[in-house]
Amino acid sequence: MRITGSKSRAFTTFEVGRICGVFHTTVINWVNKGKLKAYVTPGGHRRILPEDLIDFMKRFEMPIPDNLVDRSMNILIVEDDASVQRMLMRSLQALPGVKIEVCESGLEALMHIGKEPPDLLILDIRIPQVNGLEVCRLVKSCEHTRPVKVIAISGEKLSSEDEKFLKHHADCYFRKPLSTGEFKRKVAELLELDVFSELNS
Repeated sequence: MRITGSKSRAFTTFEVGRICGVFHTTVINWVNKGKLKAYVTPGGHRRILPEDLIDFMKRFEMPIPDNLVDRSMNILIVEDDASVQRMLMRSLQALPGVKIEVCESGLEALMHIGKEPPDLLILDIRIPQVNGLEVCRLVKSCEHTRPVKVIAISGEKLSSEDEKFLKHHADCYFRKPLSTGEFKRKVAELLELDVFSELNS
């Protein structure tokens, strides 16, 4: 498994919900009631600065994780083709505030997800040991991992049944070869990243 670096950045309401152990709608209510300071991006997304979240958690006597300020968005790529791995990582490394990890099999991915669910799972359908459809089904059937965003990819034409499954369980589906620009835009959209010039690279 490989890991790439990251940058610190503002938090989304989903992240704050995960940190505080509440639904993201509760975080939105905190913001709307003025309890938690936030700003709104040009795209209309609420963002909470690390220092404002820490202040909020101190005021309400919530436990503060040691790595809170440096927390990045975790992306797990599950792909057994080395060339596709490299292409996906090159596409994503320019995005701000992300950490990228790579697995080559469904079993390895499930073990990793069980320990630390990523924010986004980029999942090849045809992978060894446990195929991507089963990985997606298991991730979305567990309350602990259901919030994980899933982008499914495949180099083969899927059956209508499999496509219907992905339509209802994955957040997006791409056929190989990927359009890297469209792929990066979808990743940024799902993770609510504040990106402008990065998407043109």
